[in-house]
Amino acid sequence: MATFNQCQFIGRLGKDPELQVTSNGKPVTKFSLAVDQAKDQPPMWLNVTTWDKLAEFVEQYAHKGALVFVQGRLVQRPYTDKKQVDRIAVEIIATIVQLLEKRQEDIPAEVGEEPAPDK
Repeated sequence: MATFNQCQFIGRLGKDPELQVTSNGKPVTKFSLAVDQAKDQPPMWLNVTTWDKLAEFVEQYAHKGALVFVQGRLVQRPYTDKKQVDRIAVEIIATIVQLLEKRQEDIPAEVGEEPAPDK
């Protein structure tokens, strides 16, 4: 049976992303994303994880409050909290993170795009 797991959001980073490196040397960045809902509704907060070159890009160019487009797959992970209550964590494993606000000319909009040449 074929499956499809793809989601897209536009929102603002809730904190500066921090780059970490796994024990096998893979870069990973995690950040929260605030997505506006309908008028007079609180934002929906999502946890986003990026890997490899995308993680390095996000850590270098994204910052708290930046407006970004995020595309990726939704992942659910069960865990037990400190009070021994079973819970489910939901996160987005991003494949694309694109900066949506004005940027300096030497900053690429997304991974894979080359910076503007020097003048």
